[in-house]
Amino acid sequence: MQDQRSFDEFVEALLGCRKCSTVVGPPVCGSVRSSKIIAIGQAPGPHEARFGRPFAYTAGRTLFKWMASIGISEDVYRANVNMSAVLRCFPGKAKSSSAKSAGDRVPSPAEIENCKEHLEFEFTFLKPRLVIPIGKLAIGVTMPEAARSPLADVIGRAFQVSAFGARFDCIPLPHPSGLNVWNNVEPGKSLLVKALSLIKEHPAAKELIKKSSAAS
Repeated sequence: MQDQRSFDEFVEALLGCRKCSTVVGPPVCGSVRSSKIIAIGQAPGPHEARFGRPFAYTAGRTLFKWMASIGISEDVYRANVNMSAVLRCFPGKAKSSSAKSAGDRVPSPAEIENCKEHLEFEFTFLKPRLVIPIGKLAIGVTMPEAARSPLADVIGRAFQVSAFGARFDCIPLPHPSGLNVWNNVEPGKSLLVKALSLIKEHPAAKELIKKSSAAS
């Protein structure tokens, strides 16, 4: 059955979701009512709930540096890109290490399934023209056939994808986490530049570049 909620009702339900007892809430929402671009991250980090928005800390600084390199400002990006995630709550730190530098825990299949309804609503309501999955988990959720593919096989390429009842262009990015060294060595360094160039040339992104230029 098609979800008949309004966008405001969806956002209220998302922010009130407490399905997973295994995560560190509350949920973080970056949904934009009229966006034709959906970006999908893995999950909020430990600081995002405090700021009340996705990519609000170190990974965000890197992501917005990438976007600035193709002419899209952070303010325009946040106002016009629906910032989704595979999991909307911080999953906690990985248990393999107690060090401060330990990475965040990867969401479990059950958590991903619980959160999938939020993605499904956004895709159905927004009917995106461009989807940007950020990181391997988001790439796998958006393009299941690429779930086991090396990043070098998907970064720097554009795909036409059908998922969540929608058909759209898909341009994956690696995760901007400081722990992800792939972005800073070859072939990752060159493929990241290629992926950003593909986003820059997409008609939906060109509209954001124009808005950024007008606001500067």
